[in-house]
Amino acid sequence: MQLTFQDAELKALIRLLDDPDDSVYSTVSSKLISFGKKVVPLLEVEWEIQHQHAIQDRIERIIEEIEFEYCSSQLRGWCNDDSENLLSGLLISGSFQYPELDIDSIYKRIELLRKDVWLELNDNLTSLEKVRVINHILFDVHDIKADHTYQKAPQSFYLNKILADGAASPVAMAVLYKIVADELELPIVGIDLPHHFILGYRDINNDTGNDMLFYINPFSKGAVFGRGELERYMEKLQLEQRIEDLKTLNNVQIVKRLLSELKDCYQRLGKYSKMDKVNTLIQVLNNHNK
Repeated sequence: MQLTFQDAELKALIRLLDDPDDSVYSTVSSKLISFGKKVVPLLEVEWEIQHQHAIQDRIERIIEEIEFEYCSSQLRGWCNDDSENLLSGLLISGSFQYPELDIDSIYKRIELLRKDVWLELNDNLTSLEKVRVINHILFDVHDIKADHTYQKAPQSFYLNKILADGAASPVAMAVLYKIVADELELPIVGIDLPHHFILGYRDINNDTGNDMLFYINPFSKGAVFGRGELERYMEKLQLEQRIEDLKTLNNVQIVKRLLSELKDCYQRLGKYSKMDKVNTLIQVLNNHNK
């Protein structure tokens, strides 16, 4: 098959990856990265036939940078065009770590959770009873558990690993819970509580849209508590905020909250390269909010 000019250029660049001159490698790698994901298959083929570990390392670094640039670009697009879809934002932000993630399988698993809850719901149930159904399906039927080692367990922040292993960090558990609620069109929102991420079940009959019927802590198997309990908890933490000051988070802010805690996790583990990448994604979200 005849190569296009671009294909020939790519192959010529790839052949230069073994050049010992660092300045040549820097120029070649920058050029390859500029081509984006379409060059990845060619790089993977080259990696497989290479016998020099140093060249394989170079190829791996280039592929990783291409995947990360793609992830950042997709996240910017999500912020601008698709931020109503929390699940999409969560998967995009995690794709820097799992670029080959089977997205369809994740959507099917979420659909299974949604369907299992939906089959137990009916119009006669109260809001509290609906939450109890979600709790039963997530924590009893599907056995999603709290990962109490989350501060040093980055896998507990990635949805694909959570669904596979059944263990989630507090913020990821709450995000998964909200994703299922969103799929069911239930008025459950994220609440920005310092050092904690909880959910609130909004009173849709309240004109202000600010009052919550009750609050939910997914990390405690969906424990439900009222305003008084939340006030006492905030007093115990010596928080200066009042309940009225607590803000609901939009989906961009929710993904940012999860990434911020993931960044802290990588920092504790001394994985500073991962930490820097997560921080770059956080900056993408920050720029959207400006």
